[in-house]
Amino acid sequence: MKTKFNKLIIRSALVIVLGCCCLLPFLHARAAGAPGQVPAILQNGFNAWAKNRNASWAFDAWKIGGLLEADNKPVTLSRYFIQLDQILGNYQSYEVIESKRITQNSEVIYLSVNFAHAVMFGRFLLYQTDKDWVVQNMDFSPKPEAIMPWLAFEGGTYTQ
Repeated sequence: MKTKFNKLIIRSALVIVLGCCCLLPFLHARAAGAPGQVPAILQNGFNAWAKNRNASWAFDAWKIGGLLEADNKPVTLSRYFIQLDQILGNYQSYEVIESKRITQNSEVIYLSVNFAHAVMFGRFLLYQTDKDWVVQNMDFSPKPEAIMPWLAFEGGTYTQ
């Protein structure tokens, strides 16, 4: 009786493992375009900021390929962060708070930008071109409700 039970458990485990192995490529493909995944252009900007300890490197990376290439906003934001450098301290990391797909080719990503002494909140409007995602617009504030207005009302998420 024990032998039959053991064989049944082993066969069941093999079926489950094989099933998971067959589904793994589909799960990976779905995750590649999943909401909340940070596009390379944002990661590149934050990596440049961490490496060079200067906000202007991030803003230079974020304006590539999008509407902001010909806009003065990245320069203005860069100067703003340079002025705040003494207050905020060095850039530490970022965290995605929420992402909201607007259309097939546009998404808004809300995040916190963590510094040694404080946090800033950011909102990036991204557009997917034929080649990759580009930043169409971005805003920052030390007040989370200025970037995520739903926080000023009852409810804790974008959909509430």
